[in-house]
Amino acid sequence: MFAAMGSERHSVPSFGKAGRNERRKAIATTLNALAVALVISAVVQPLTSGRLNMGLVVGALAFFLVLQGFLHYVLARVED
Repeated sequence: MFAAMGSERHSVPSFGKAGRNERRKAIATTLNALAVALVISAVVQPLTSGRLNMGLVVGALAFFLVLQGFLHYVLARVED
């Protein structure tokens, strides 16, 4: 009984076009949220407290641009 159950293969359902688009939009939304959180924590907060570290600002802005680039790459693959 248990041997027969273990030998069954469960196929992973394939996503349709709408499912793939929703997954891509969710990934893009997550990347955007991470980028905004990074800018707020590494740039805005130190700027308002008066303890601005220019190296951290440059690194955070560079990483922000990289995340935004990934976001645009993901969204460019959304199917019509």
